[in-house]
Amino acid sequence: MSQEALPISPARFAEAIKDLPISTLHLKAAELRNSIAHLDYSNEQLLPFTEGTEPDQDCVDAIRENEVVIQRMQERIELLKKEVEDRGASWTEFQSSEELAEAAKVNGVPDVEGVNGIAEAENGQSSDAWRDGTFTTGRIVNGEVVMDGESTEPRTNNSMGGRLDDEALRRAMEERLREDEEEEGGMHL
Repeated sequence: MSQEALPISPARFAEAIKDLPISTLHLKAAELRNSIAHLDYSNEQLLPFTEGTEPDQDCVDAIRENEVVIQRMQERIELLKKEVEDRGASWTEFQSSEELAEAAKVNGVPDVEGVNGIAEAENGQSSDAWRDGTFTTGRIVNGEVVMDGESTEPRTNNSMGGRLDDEALRRAMEERLREDEEEEGGMHL
């Protein structure tokens, strides 16, 4: 982290959010959770390089710095919570899936499906970066985005059972681009 770029103090952050609408506070909480998830994931990727007889000091330092940033972001989420509650609104709709799962445990509600309805891995562990639903994964099937958990059945009916090889996909894309250019007078990105 650059020594010139110091983070905003908690007091200034609390003051800055006072005039923001509730919807913006909700977005800020989601943004902070997303950043925390990315930092957690980064730390998990760096961790193997910090172990052994000759740990990589850059990785050790990066993990340590990420932990400081994560703590700062968690403090900001707490400030957002305080601001929402000070306005007389409920924090419940702002809670992350992790917070909801923890509240369920405290209240004796079993968490059968895991956080966000996603069960833990077979070994009982799952990356914190993936637990709260911040990350969602998917893939492109027959030119359409299919999020994990959705059906991957082909949506087209061609001689290959709805699947295209690389060459057929290339031809289909070129044809589609030609059609789009003819219809709209050019390509729009």
